[in-house]
Amino acid sequence: MGPERSVAAAVALRRQGIDALLNWGCAAALSPGLSPGRLLLPRAFILPDRSKIPCDTVWWHRLTDRLADLAPVTIPLASSETVLASPAAKRTLRRETGAQAADMESAFLAHWCREQGIPFVAVRAVADDAGTSIPAAVLAADRHGDIDPIRLLFQLLRHPGQIGPLWHLGRRFRLARDTLTTAAARLLPETFLVP
Repeated sequence: MGPERSVAAAVALRRQGIDALLNWGCAAALSPGLSPGRLLLPRAFILPDRSKIPCDTVWWHRLTDRLADLAPVTIPLASSETVLASPAAKRTLRRETGAQAADMESAFLAHWCREQGIPFVAVRAVADDAGTSIPAAVLAADRHGDIDPIRLLFQLLRHPGQIGPLWHLGRRFRLARDTLTTAAARLLPETFLVP
């Protein structure tokens, strides 16, 4: 999770000979109109400096055609260098970028792929809606994109009132996972329609 780790992973994959990159995972809704589980196939990505990078058009059309019945949202996806932990942070990013959803990797990977001259697309599903806060226990247990389960348990023991919000967040992430599982079942037999 995060820009540095995702680009480092892409660099490692490039050394192994990849010639295209698909970014797959969850996103945060910035717009109240996007609910958990909604599929995102962004046509472009917004960096923190507000510059936009388009995805690979041919690949994007292939994916969009195959997943059309899932009604993917195709608006640009913003990327943030930090976790959007509160509704206020999400509103701010939406106001500044005009984006309806965000993640912490896609725009950075799109920028790297453009520099490498390789095709890039992203398939994301909304996990947390615009009104969802990330429980402080999760943030305290985060270690650069990995949740330390012992730290999380310790935080929840100290703050048991966060168990409910964490359970609700987990439910929303399961909706996103289910959407991604459905998309993968359609795309895997076609090797993700790589150009």
